[in-house]
Amino acid sequence: MSPIRKPNMSFLQGVDLAKKSDYQTWMFAAAGLSLLFIAVYSVFSVVETIIEEERYEEVHLPNFAAITSTKERKQAFFDFLEPFVVEANGDILEERAEVLKLQAYFERNQRLNGSRLESFNQLRESYKLDPVDSASAQSFRELLNRVDTIPVSLALAQAAIESGWGTSRFARQGNNLFGMWCYEPGCGLVPKRRSPGKTHEVTVYRSPRESFLAYLRNLNTGPAYGALRDIRASHRENGVEPSGRDLAPGLVRYSQERWTYVDKVRGMIAANRLDSR
Repeated sequence: MSPIRKPNMSFLQGVDLAKKSDYQTWMFAAAGLSLLFIAVYSVFSVVETIIEEERYEEVHLPNFAAITSTKERKQAFFDFLEPFVVEANGDILEERAEVLKLQAYFERNQRLNGSRLESFNQLRESYKLDPVDSASAQSFRELLNRVDTIPVSLALAQAAIESGWGTSRFARQGNNLFGMWCYEPGCGLVPKRRSPGKTHEVTVYRSPRESFLAYLRNLNTGPAYGALRDIRASHRENGVEPSGRDLAPGLVRYSQERWTYVDKVRGMIAANRLDSR
């Protein structure tokens, strides 16, 4: 039997693998290297995960209160937040395009096949609608009523009102720009002026982006905002792009102030010329 050839590796110089003792040394060295590689890989994997989480969480709100000029503070607030609305609306438009594609197929064939019906029902459930056994014109109208964008002007106006231009405790500590509530103990921040007997908290979000996504989903699925969605759908049917001022009456149940709140939103849009964004 021919002897085992010694690999040409510097750290094995002088090691004869044909000898039992040297072979054992090589095996221990190989095992040690394997453990080292695993450890290094694990470290890089953890670092990569941390980086990805930081990317997802993005950045927290700037200290808008530190901007002394009112005009500059407002401009900074709108400029910082507008991209979140645009991005979130872009995601909604992609989903709406998918619904319209399915609707076109339905109108040609008067039915959706298995895979298309499954996709349709996934979208319905995502927007808090019950799945259906078979598609219909009405089931498409119901979904399209919800899968639609919110005007940038409306979102920015509400963010300014609800967060005190990004300076409220809920905005600074919880990235909550819209006063969104949650009801599980420990789910958010407890309002200092919460009425006795009330259990709600103000939701904490990981990022301003997450706050905007929750806000848009709330307007598009919440029972309180059916009027807003109907106004928007009516404008769509007439070929008109709905503005923030158009949809503001649909917010009458957003605040206990009711119509006074609607006037505040419209006033904020007008005073800051937000419909031009």
